[in-house]
Amino acid sequence: MEVLKVREDLQAEINHLQAIVAEAESLMGEKVVENECLHGALQKKEFISIGLKMVLALEERRKEVEGRVAELEFHEAKSISEAVAQTVEEFKSSSKMRDLNIAFSQKTFIKDFELYEGKVARRFSELDLEFLEEDDDKEVGPSDAVIDPSSVEPTFDSSEPTVETPEPV
Repeated sequence: MEVLKVREDLQAEINHLQAIVAEAESLMGEKVVENECLHGALQKKEFISIGLKMVLALEERRKEVEGRVAELEFHEAKSISEAVAQTVEEFKSSSKMRDLNIAFSQKTFIKDFELYEGKVARRFSELDLEFLEEDDDKEVGPSDAVIDPSSVEPTFDSSEPTVETPEPV
């Protein structure tokens, strides 16, 4: 009987150990599934982290490119401005500009003279001012004299005489 009891105790112990093994295997299966889930989540987070690092790197590169573009635009505008200034200076010193200044000065002089002549004729209508009439057979053209346009500046004063003339009585 004692053998039987020992055998039953051993069988009970074996059953108990088998139950523990089954429970351990079940827990281990759960842990494997949980581990796989965690591993998948970790891979997802690593993928997201890599994506975010790429986005940050691209953003940094974009800022660098924008800075370089702004710098190039500044230099381009500066170069254009310098080219325009140089072209204007070259034109100012050209013979064409001198010719334009002379033509403008002549036209301005003639117009001022005509306005002044009209004022004198209105103011002194009783005087004979035929001597002011221009001879049609004489044509006046530009002078052959060379003029530096930088030293000559046309002035636009009022067309009133600078000397006061007494009114006739």
